[in-house]
Order: sequence, then structure tokens, then C-alpha cells
Amino acid sequence: MEAKIMEELEAMYDLVGSFSEEGLAQVSKDDTCFHIRLDGTPAYEERFDDAGFFSGGLAWVRKGNESFHILPNGAPAYNERYDEVGSFLEGLARVCKNHQWFHILPNGTPAYKERYEKVGPFSEGLAWVKKDGKEFHILPDGTPAYVERFDVVSSFSEGLARVSKDGMEFHIRPNGTPAYRQRYNSVGSFSKGRAEVCKDGDWFKIRPDGTRAR
Repeated sequence: MEAKIMEELEAMYDLVGSFSEEGLAQVSKDDTCFHIRLDGTPAYEERFDDAGFFSGGLAWVRKGNESFHILPNGAPAYNERYDEVGSFLEGLARVCKNHQWFHILPNGTPAYKERYEKVGPFSEGLAWVKKDGKEFHILPDGTPAYVERFDVVSSFSEGLARVSKDGMEFHIRPNGTPAYRQRYNSVGSFSKGRAEVCKDGDWFKIRPDGTRAR
């Protein structure tokens, strides 16, 4: 979007977010949140306490103590209300109700029966979850992707996810097996075939097979 148009929108509203593929952006004005079209006009009449980015044709909103998703016309996408909701990614959104976390379908129904202490968004077909103090990844139907359990896990990026176990960090494959033998004090996510790692105070980058990259 041209800088001049953004300047005009920023002069009209207190805060302007990025425009989505649906051609809508979240804005705030006078302590209320809603979405606008490319020409700056409101996409609907309803006002919310908070609103998120449109993703997969839906955006999360909060009104009072209730969170849910709306359609581009501002109408609720479903009847259910949650304590907290996230954006839809890969067709599923993470939600929390009564201190229990899980994922829902676009119609607001749970994607599976299991409930977790915490869940992350889906990435590359898997989502991280926490159960009984341990973390691992699940498939869209809620079943564990592997048997192993870790202290901390992250979302998958370029086919690998960073994990922590017994105070050391490394990367795993979607089946839960280590991508290499080495263990590090800290590792980052893979991007463009490289991940930054730290071993005994020495920072450098590695390839997916764990070999040191120049």
C-alpha cells in the first residue's frame, strides 16, 4: 500500500494494522476496535474491545470477557464463546475455555476431544502442546505426533523444531527424533536452511544435519 494512503488512514484512526488478503485491516478509535476496507471506511457497524488480523477468512475479536471469531461483515462465525482465541492457521485456531486449551474448526467446534495446559498454533501440519508439565507436538486430530516428551518445544520451521531437554537444546524431525547428535546451550529456529546455535559461549550457524555452516 502506498505510504500516502497509510498516512491518511493513520490520521483517521488511533492505530492501523496491516491489510489482509481479504482487503481488511484492524483499527482502533476511541477505545474501540474494528476493521476497515482499503478506502478507510468501516467494514461493519459492530465495535469490539480488541480485534486481530484476518486469516483464512476469519478474525478473532474480544468483547467484554468473551472471545470469538468474526466474518468479514462483522457477524460472528459461530455461537460459542471462549476465554481466549488465536488466529486461524492451517484451518485451525487455538482457544482457551475454563483454563483448558485446544483447537477449533472454523465453525467453532473443537477439532478433537483432548484438552491441554497450553497449545500453540499449527505450523507445517503440527502444533506444540503442553500436558502434565511436558511438551510435544500433535496432529490436527489431536493425537501425539510421537512418543517422546520434552521440557520445551517450539513450532516447526523448514521441517525442524527446536526443543529443550535436561537443560540442553537441539532440533527434532516431525517424528520426534533428533535431527543430529550434538546438543547446545541454545538454538534458534531454521530459516533459509540455517539455524543459529550457542555452545559454551560460542555462537555460530548450523545446517539441518547439524554440521557447522560458514
